[in-house]
Amino acid sequence: MTLVSELKQRLFLPYYIINLLFCSTFFIIRYVPALNFILDFSLEPSETTVYFVIGALILLKFKSTASAEEWLSVSFLYLKLLNVIMLYLFGKTLWAILYAISWSALFAVLPQPSYQGPTKIIELSEQDLNEIKRGGYKLHKFKEITDEEHEKIKQSENGKGKEQVDQHWIIFFYVTWSPACRIFESTVAKTSVKYTTTDVHFGKIDLDFYPNVAQEYDISLSPTSLDLPALVYFKNGRENSRLPKNVKVDDVQLDQITNKTLKSAKVTWDRLGWDRSMKSIITAFKLDTISKTV
Repeated sequence: MTLVSELKQRLFLPYYIINLLFCSTFFIIRYVPALNFILDFSLEPSETTVYFVIGALILLKFKSTASAEEWLSVSFLYLKLLNVIMLYLFGKTLWAILYAISWSALFAVLPQPSYQGPTKIIELSEQDLNEIKRGGYKLHKFKEITDEEHEKIKQSENGKGKEQVDQHWIIFFYVTWSPACRIFESTVAKTSVKYTTTDVHFGKIDLDFYPNVAQEYDISLSPTSLDLPALVYFKNGRENSRLPKNVKVDDVQLDQITNKTLKSAKVTWDRLGWDRSMKSIITAFKLDTISKTV
C-alpha cells in the first residue's frame, strides 16, 4: 500500500471532511466576493497577526504530533478558534457565539473515528488476556497465521524446538470515548506493523466492556483520568513495564522536592505530558532488543 492510498484510507472519512468544511466557514465569507457584505471591514482587525499566530501553532504541532490523525485533530481545533476570533473581530459577535455552539454540537455528534489504517493489533477479550497471562493462549484463535508460525506454535506446545520461547505481548488498554486513545492507536498500530513477529504480538482491549480489567491494572476510567491511554508490556504472561508509568506520589524520590504537593504536581505533569511517539514505545519496551533475540 502506497503512502497516498494509506492516507486516503485513514483520512477520507466524514469526520475529517466535515471538519475541514466547518473550519473553512470564515474564509468562505471573507474571500468569496458575493459574501463580503456580511463583514464590517471598517473595524480593520489585524488579520495578518492572527493568521500568523494560528499558522505558527499549527506548524509547531506538525513537528510534535505522532500521527496525521493527531495533527489534523489539533489543527481543526486551532482553525475553529480562528473562526471564532475573526468573526468577533469583524463585528459578528452573535455569529461567533453561534459558531462556538455549533462547534460543541459537532464535537458531540461526530467524534473522531478510530484508526483505519494498516495494523497488526489483535482485538482481545478478558478471557483472551487471562489466557495470555497463563501462557495458554492459542494464537490461531486471534488471527490467520502462516504454516511456519503454526509449526513453531506446535513445537512450543509440545516442548520442542527452543528450550524456552519467550512470548512478548504489548497490549493497548483503551476506551472508545477518549480522543487521546483514538489518536494514540495509530502510533501503536504503526509500531505493531514494524515489530510483530512469531514471538512478539500486539493486542488491544476495550475497558468499557471489561471494567474488571481496568480495576485489576489500576487504570481509572474517569473522564479526567491520566491513566488512559495505557500500553502494557507482558513477557511470558507477566507485566514487565507500562506507559505511562504508574508512579505514586509517595514513590517519588527527589531530594530537591520535599513538599508533597509539589511532588504530586510533578507526578501529574509527567503523566500528562508523557511521550506518545513510536520512539517512546520502542525505547520503553526495548523492542529493538527483543526483535533481535526472537
